[in-house]
Amino acid sequence: MVVTGAKQYSLAQLQDLIQILPIAAVLLAPDGKVLLANQHYADFFNQDLTDLLGKNLKEIDIDCYRSYCNDLRILSVGQVLVPFEHKFAGREHRLNFQAYYGDNQQLQAVLVCAVDVSDLTARQRLLAQYNQHLQQKLELDELTGLSSRHAFQQRLNQQNALVVALLDLDDFKEINDRYGHVFADRILVELGKQLNQLITAHQWPAIYRVGGEEFVILFEQHSLAAACAIVNEIRQHILSLNPLFALSNDIISISCGVAAVMHPLSVMQALEYADQAMYQAKAQGKNSVYYYQGTEFYPYA
Repeated sequence: MVVTGAKQYSLAQLQDLIQILPIAAVLLAPDGKVLLANQHYADFFNQDLTDLLGKNLKEIDIDCYRSYCNDLRILSVGQVLVPFEHKFAGREHRLNFQAYYGDNQQLQAVLVCAVDVSDLTARQRLLAQYNQHLQQKLELDELTGLSSRHAFQQRLNQQNALVVALLDLDDFKEINDRYGHVFADRILVELGKQLNQLITAHQWPAIYRVGGEEFVILFEQHSLAAACAIVNEIRQHILSLNPLFALSNDIISISCGVAAVMHPLSVMQALEYADQAMYQAKAQGKNSVYYYQGTEFYPYA
């Protein structure tokens, strides 16, 4: 028997080729009969090579036979079968197919080579898990659990915000200097918990920690008035941190600035006006919300 394709090979030539391959290889007839195979392939099924030859694949492994029948539907019409991974003998293998056709373009045989990729697949999965973990660490601020500056910059590139808000803890440097870094970090940790609870409860947008005590919100579905109301609720809620740390009510507070992204303002320009509005809030006594509209800054009542 001669199997023909772009070149012609005798069974003896193919047998020599298959035997020297360092991977499992088998030549199958269209009906699933094993025409040729090497010992690597026989080892998959714990059989002697001589016992394997001449058998039908469905006698050897019914799952492999069913998979082969599906492959034949593609190969029998002259289409190329893309290599894919399949698990058998407890290992992941990448299967490659070479179809051989006769002069009448009828399928005569299929050479199947199986490369054990279990270790590679395991490494790829580990790498994917590591990349996912790394991405999570990049997108979350480690101290507060809020979205990070990196996540903010990624989100900012999408330019979908309708309103932007800047929040800044008042006199945080003085708190840090007076009570120490550990105490100040505890405030930030508790602040993160409280804000995350509010985000979850009200389905608010993510709050990004972009600096030591500075936070940003990008509103994509809220008007200027609605965004101001949310920011003001956050401002009021943060005052509740004072009793937790046995502080007077005027120590832990935030000043906030809000601006809408309206033509001709870009998101970055709106952020600049929100920043100016925040400093207006600080200049007017802190613990308040100011917003920019038109060409003026207004306190939110």
